[in-house]
Parts: sequence; C-alpha cells; structure tokens
Amino acid sequence: MRPRVAPRVSHRWIRPLAAAAAMMLLATACTSGGGGGGGNGDSAYVLRVLLVNRDPAASHVLSYSGGAPLAGSPDEETVESCSAIIVHYDMTDPFELLVDGLPVIISDELPFGVPVETDVTATMDVLADGTAVPVIGDSQRGSPVVGGRGLSRPAAVAICL
Repeated sequence: MRPRVAPRVSHRWIRPLAAAAAMMLLATACTSGGGGGGGNGDSAYVLRVLLVNRDPAASHVLSYSGGAPLAGSPDEETVESCSAIIVHYDMTDPFELLVDGLPVIISDELPFGVPVETDVTATMDVLADGTAVPVIGDSQRGSPVVGGRGLSRPAAVAICL
C-alpha cells in the first residue's frame, strides 16, 4: 500500500496575480525611458564627441555650434598632441562640429541626417598634417554621426605611431 499523499492545495489567484505583476513590470520598464536613448524623457539628449589628435606638433580645439560642454563632460575642448578627448554636449539639430574654427561635421550635410530622439555619437580625427576629418567606422552605416552612447578613447601609444 502506498503512503498517503497530502492533497494538492490549489491557489487559483496566484497565476492571475503573477501575470498582472509581470504586465505591470513590463509596462513600467517600457514607459520610464530609463534604458534607452534619451534618459527618462525629461532631460535633453546628449551628443558625445570623440576627437583624436594624431598631429604630433600641435594641440587643437574642438567647438560645437550648440553651446558649451555639459558640466559632467569627461574632458575639456582642447586636445593635446597625440591624445584623444571625449566631450559631451546638449544635442541640438542642426549643428556644426568645428576643429580650430573650421567645420568638420555639418549635420545638414550628412547623407542620412542625424538620428532623432536618441543620444548621438560623433567621431573625428586630426591627421598628422593638422587636417581634421570625420571618421566613419565599419558599423556606422556611412556616417560619422550615429545614435548611441558607446565611445572609447584609443590607447595613447597607438595614436601617433
């Protein structure tokens, strides 16, 4: 004879309650905006600019038509020779990114325009001869300005090899 098993207790309210909690969590995550491009919806989008100075002879100055760098920006706007900076700005469109007062990236002239409702990154190099150029990476769909937040400085030893 088998031992007696305790009767199964059925809580009919557990599954609907768990489903409702999951739906509330999902709805909160989708509407809070904390994970995506622009923060929580009440702050401006950020333009993150990487400027690499491969000119061994001179420092160069980055400027932005949309205003001064944000207070929490990692770097100032002057990049010393053989180094790199990342500067954060409030995103405005249209805009110009300038190096030593000369326009390098003009948003109105970008083939695909500027991504909207998201943080944006832009990448530029100053070549060894002092000429500033926009940089188009393999994953950037043919534009030096793309949506996102990911920028990192190259290793200092590799900048002026």
